[in-house]
Amino acid sequence: LILVDFPEKDSLLQIYSTFNRGMMKLFPNLKGETEALTNAMVELYCATQSKFTPDMQPQYFFSPRELSRWVRGIYEAVVEMDSLTREELVRIWTHEALRLFCDRLVESEERDWCEETIDNMARKHFAGVDHQKALERPLYYSTWLSKDTRQVGRDELKEFLKARLSVFYEEELDVPLVIFDEVLEHILRIDRVLRQPMGHCLLVGDSGAGKTVLSKFVSWMNGLSIFQIKAHSKYDLDDFNEDLRSVMRRVGIDGEKICFIFDESNALGSGFLEAMNALLASGEVPGLFEGDDYTALINGFRDSANRSGMIVDNEEDLWRNFTSVVQRNLHVVFTMNPSGGEWKNRSTTSPALFNRCVVDWFGTWSPKAMGEVGKEFTMRLDVGDAESVGGSWGIGGGEAIMSEVADAFGGAVSGGLRQAVVAALVDVHNTAKSLAEDYAQSSSNSTRTFMSPRDYLALIHNFSESVREMREQIEDEQLHVNAGLMKLQQTQENVAELKISLGAKKTELRSKEELANEKLQQMVGDQKEAEVRKDEAEIMSAEVSKQSEKISLRKAEAQRDLNEAEPALRDAQAAVKGIRKRDLDEVR
Repeated sequence: LILVDFPEKDSLLQIYSTFNRGMMKLFPNLKGETEALTNAMVELYCATQSKFTPDMQPQYFFSPRELSRWVRGIYEAVVEMDSLTREELVRIWTHEALRLFCDRLVESEERDWCEETIDNMARKHFAGVDHQKALERPLYYSTWLSKDTRQVGRDELKEFLKARLSVFYEEELDVPLVIFDEVLEHILRIDRVLRQPMGHCLLVGDSGAGKTVLSKFVSWMNGLSIFQIKAHSKYDLDDFNEDLRSVMRRVGIDGEKICFIFDESNALGSGFLEAMNALLASGEVPGLFEGDDYTALINGFRDSANRSGMIVDNEEDLWRNFTSVVQRNLHVVFTMNPSGGEWKNRSTTSPALFNRCVVDWFGTWSPKAMGEVGKEFTMRLDVGDAESVGGSWGIGGGEAIMSEVADAFGGAVSGGLRQAVVAALVDVHNTAKSLAEDYAQSSSNSTRTFMSPRDYLALIHNFSESVREMREQIEDEQLHVNAGLMKLQQTQENVAELKISLGAKKTELRSKEELANEKLQQMVGDQKEAEVRKDEAEIMSAEVSKQSEKISLRKAEAQRDLNEAEPALRDAQAAVKGIRKRDLDEVR
């Protein structure tokens, strides 16, 4: 058994001064900074390695691989630059140091110590530099706003990401993201690793902190295909090995660049992590390709190599080149929850997770982050005119609660109603989390409840939905009340109109009454006149009756005379008819 330990400090200085000297040849004006650059790197590495050990946290494992990543990170940032100032070199050196050493630390006190130590190392080894300018925070470097790595501002980067997120929502995943400062930093950290060859991430944080969603977004931004296993009740190691074979074929033979997002909940057995551990360490999984699978893989890769102009016939060389392509084009992102009981033992059971992966400690959301998320998700919440009419919230005992989210609202401790709502939501979540932790530590408790950012998002959602439902209910009731009031108002207006119409009708009625009275008087007079004439008519009727009786008597006498004269008339008519024409002529 042979123990091969890490190189001593002198050896590290010699090794990495060689690397740095070659890098500084790109900028003749900075050749004199090689020694300072190397000394600062090695001294910070040794100080961090002594301060933080794996006994504290499993990710507190530092090896010379961090120094190699440091050199490579600086080189990738400066290789495309035409010129480089000493201040910019120190800024890039500081940025890479923060990414390698500070991003994995858990406690805020540890991160403060790390940042302070980095600044002290920079002031100690880089003389003649404007340290205030070189070490100014925040330090954001990205390739998204330019063709090569450049320092970018927070605001312009946020605007760019918001524009890209709108496209991401449409094409990939409709999950709303709030780009607050912590999310922005995690996005840049994941992007920095996925842009590097053999870049793998280990993202550690509470459930719902955004590990998977941010990994998908950054992968999409870098043109990487996303792969996740679809575990089910019957999913076993054979299914997992088949998924690995499929992914490695796509990467090695088809030339596809893939980001394999692997959550610890997908590790349904120890064999899952053992396979991933081997894949990270060597680019292959022993025994994964055997027999016909191996023959088909070699033949497929040979055809792919020939198409790309690579002439290799030896199977060993083909396999070695295949694993090399897999290591270069396959990026693995592990997402883990430190609340799980196996977290402390991960460095022992899966050492490659911490050797080959860059660790980014998500942890849980800070009060500022929860304030920004709460502010964003309650922005559409209708709080009425409480914001515009003024008022004070968070006075007295509420100041402590309001101060926790003050940074998300421009630093105002005593703000408006919306800030008070968000502060109350944050306080409710923190109180529930504190109670859950206290209850978990009690001796009588055998179970534990974990409160995560996902629960906070659920709280905001449920609160918003409750407010919306109550507002709809109140608005419906208000609508009915307003409809009743409008009906009453309309009735009142109708009554007023009817009163006016009634007044006019009364005037008209009085006029009609006067006219009727006149008509009545006239009718009474006419009636009296009619009665007089009726009396006269009755008298005349009596006279007429008398005359009629006389006429009847005369008529009877005339009829009697007529009856007597009628025979003589007939005789005369007969005699006339008997007269001849000759007799008449004689008479003439």
